[in-house]
Amino acid sequence: MKKSKKKVRKELVCEKCLKDLQPNQLYCYECGQPTAVLSEELSAKKNWVETWGDYKQRKGENYPFAIFFIFIILIPQIFIILLPKLVFSSESTNTYLINNLIYLFTLPLIFTPFATPLMAEKAKLTIRKYFQDLKHYPRMFLFVLINLVYFFLLKMITSSVDPILNLVRLIMVLYWLAIIVPYPHLLLRKKINPLQGLIIVYKVGKETRWQQFFTYIYLFVINILGLAALGIGLLVTIPYSIAVLERYYLQMDKLDLFEQVQASKPQVTESK
Repeated sequence: MKKSKKKVRKELVCEKCLKDLQPNQLYCYECGQPTAVLSEELSAKKNWVETWGDYKQRKGENYPFAIFFIFIILIPQIFIILLPKLVFSSESTNTYLINNLIYLFTLPLIFTPFATPLMAEKAKLTIRKYFQDLKHYPRMFLFVLINLVYFFLLKMITSSVDPILNLVRLIMVLYWLAIIVPYPHLLLRKKINPLQGLIIVYKVGKETRWQQFFTYIYLFVINILGLAALGIGLLVTIPYSIAVLERYYLQMDKLDLFEQVQASKPQVTESK
């Protein structure tokens, strides 16, 4: 009985100021203390550990797709991106513009696998499913375009001889990467207006950004290790990374975080 009371206090009462909390509240509105929801249900470490526990039993079924993805999608893009640097100088404006144009048309191909419900429906990544999901290319194109516009504006604003602005740019890049973790899945699953989706992930990300940032760092490290293992490790780490990002989105959706933001503002319908 004592254990039950402790659980109720932890979930429904702030540990710091003892104010009442809502079941899915991430912070105490009175004192700003993080709640158990943020440290447990939305924990980056818990997410990737539990994702691996579920995913490792069926990782082998995604190997054929991973081979296709690496050799047909990733490696060709690397060579295409390096090509402008061989033609122009590395500091050339032409190189920057051409590379971004390449990103605009090729990065949507990298985000296409996000449409497969790896965790939600225990589906597997297949080459056939990949080509079917290319119907989402326009939506992912807009996602990439928004990101490129942000980075372009950031570059323009922080371009200066003052070294401190380089630090500001780095911080803003990392902040942006952290808050957009659920953005691709939000666009694919909810099928909402891309601008509305950006507003939603920005508002939600203000509370979950650190956990999302740790998720990115973790995925970056394991994919570097996968690459270091003669690239063979990428057969596991690439599909697993997609599963980790999807599961975190599903956790946020389970807590109705996206609906709470949508309910607080007028609905923006997507133009047809």
